[in-house]
Amino acid sequence: MISLATLRQSGKRLLGDRVKRALRTRYTVAKQRIVHSILGYDGRKLQARLRRAGVRENDTLLVHANFTAESGFKGTPKDLVNALAELVGPQGNLLMVSIPFRGSAFDYLVQNKPFNVKKTISLMGMATETFRRREGTLRSLHPTHPVLAFGKDAEWIVADHDKCLFPCGDGSPFDKFRQLRGKILFFDVSFGAITFFHHVEDLVKDRLPFPVYHERVFEPTVIDAAGERHTVRMRTFHPDVTRKAEKLEQQMLTDGRIRAGRVGNSRFLLVTAEDVVSSFTAMVDSGRYPYHVDGSDARVQHQN
Repeated sequence: MISLATLRQSGKRLLGDRVKRALRTRYTVAKQRIVHSILGYDGRKLQARLRRAGVRENDTLLVHANFTAESGFKGTPKDLVNALAELVGPQGNLLMVSIPFRGSAFDYLVQNKPFNVKKTISLMGMATETFRRREGTLRSLHPTHPVLAFGKDAEWIVADHDKCLFPCGDGSPFDKFRQLRGKILFFDVSFGAITFFHHVEDLVKDRLPFPVYHERVFEPTVIDAAGERHTVRMRTFHPDVTRKAEKLEQQMLTDGRIRAGRVGNSRFLLVTAEDVVSSFTAMVDSGRYPYHVDGSDARVQHQN
């Protein structure tokens, strides 16, 4: 039987939790108002700032974005996506990655979940899911690393991704992005979000002293835009190899290949695909790898 004292104590805790939540909500709302009044910006200001940083009309721009209420952006995720699409213009291309899982691709594939190109949501943030649903956006047919594309070359960029054995390798949208001499924008996210990392490691996989890919060949089911089911063959990244994007970032900073800036309360980084390839391959050539394997952050010993 529950005592009266216990009930009173529970009531106090419940009341205390409610008060704390109410105070946190008020604080958050007040903070957002201050940010918007002092550091607020709209789509036009965002475009102007990114142009000064080096984004040009007709560019192919791969965006990793985090939409937060405290960024100072005066608009919705849809407004943000529209501003980015307008930035590159009708002769450019806007790309985002729409990965449908959290954690490792290997663990996701083991679950054997069908991937529906039209219905499977993106778990890479509100901006990517908004972009996925935007009229005219195309999505590549790939179960682990589908790419969203809008623009002049969108159809070519997303085509035949389901035929790629390696998700970010030869013939993938990431390969085509590089061919278009694309640029990568990190908007309110860290450099660690760089999915293009996987394309570069595919380029140098035979020069690395450890396996980039797991030996298992998966055959997941994908459902195309017409509702037809297909089986694709693919390999995925080795789950025992830990990528250290911050080491690549440090190398690129040393090389002077990262442009950093801010607009309102948002921070951004801008790099070119070719500069990522150059810095990454230079690290490999010198025996320094942007990985963490077997407890070594500096050099990786050969593994049989």
